[in-house]
Amino acid sequence: MQLTRSYWRCPACGQTCAPADTAWELPPGNASWGVRAAAALVGALVPSFAQAADLLATLTPIQVSARALETFTEAVGDAYILPDPPATPPTPDLLVIQCDGGMVHMRPAHWQEVKGMLVYRREDGVDQPPRHAVVQGPWADHDDVLLALAAPEGLGRAREILCLADGARPIWNLLDRLFPDAFQLLDWYHLLQHLDAVAARLPDGATWRDAQATALWERGPQETLRALIGLLRQSDLPADIRDAVRSCFIYLWHNRARVDYAEARQRGYPCGSGRIESAIKTVVQARAKGPGMRWNPPHLQRVLNARCAVLNGDFALACAQAKTAALAPPRPPSGVPSLRPQVARPYLNTAPHAPRRVATARPAGVSQQEAARIIRGAFALG
Repeated sequence: MQLTRSYWRCPACGQTCAPADTAWELPPGNASWGVRAAAALVGALVPSFAQAADLLATLTPIQVSARALETFTEAVGDAYILPDPPATPPTPDLLVIQCDGGMVHMRPAHWQEVKGMLVYRREDGVDQPPRHAVVQGPWADHDDVLLALAAPEGLGRAREILCLADGARPIWNLLDRLFPDAFQLLDWYHLLQHLDAVAARLPDGATWRDAQATALWERGPQETLRALIGLLRQSDLPADIRDAVRSCFIYLWHNRARVDYAEARQRGYPCGSGRIESAIKTVVQARAKGPGMRWNPPHLQRVLNARCAVLNGDFALACAQAKTAALAPPRPPSGVPSLRPQVARPYLNTAPHAPRRVATARPAGVSQQEAARIIRGAFALG
């Protein structure tokens, strides 16, 4: 269907306008809103814009260039803002919050970490589909994004909250600050990797590793901390073994309050961060790490925002937000687009939680002076 309307140009400044476009809510360019939405959908999901354009042409009569499809996808991602919680938020039995990062190749030629966040709730014993967010920059800059991601899942009404991550300190600083009453749990498999690094260098490494894994899984960190201190006391310990032991000790020491796996299993909590690691692969790397791909941070963020909108079930909302943005007066370009809400919202959890169990800071059988000497040495050399 063709529409004919007046098109005006100011001879003094060169500005142009078509007043009927605003009245009819026509999109910029010559593609309808439906075409733009279809192009953005395949652009967010298919590994490259060229493949997405071919797929769209195969499945529909729509012919869109890869460049136009990229523009439509980024427009949806640029406009997408995480939605407000419903009028009556859910009251989940458990709210699970996980964070991790993945590397992406940026222009001109460097690798940069992209941060992934995942939140899902458990109701009546059933885990609901997760919601995703992807951000760039320091973890400390994204409190409001994580709160906005968790709010529709019942933050503030959840009976229990579980924070699960590897040992990265910036992640735990963020989770500590936002969810101080949550049950914190270190990813079990990351901890096993540190044990494996020590066991691979010991003569009876397999036996030692199994004994420490059993102790951690059933009784907490004290026995393993004591075993690592025992190894560090050996004056004739080879340097490579000492470095591995010291690294494992520091990792476990910093996370000693997050390894109560017996209590976690009793409560029915997951002990591994497999869901967020899988999300990093499917949300970020499957789209952004194709052969020869190099990204500018703002372009990458827009595409991943659009991908999150699809996976979160918010694609229709994101398209509506993109339409509103396209019809609004032009705004100056910003930096890296963000999923954060326009106004930070304090979704603080007020539900009661059992206090976290904190492991004994000093293993039994070791004097305070001896433990302090070993710890100072480990950290000074780490």
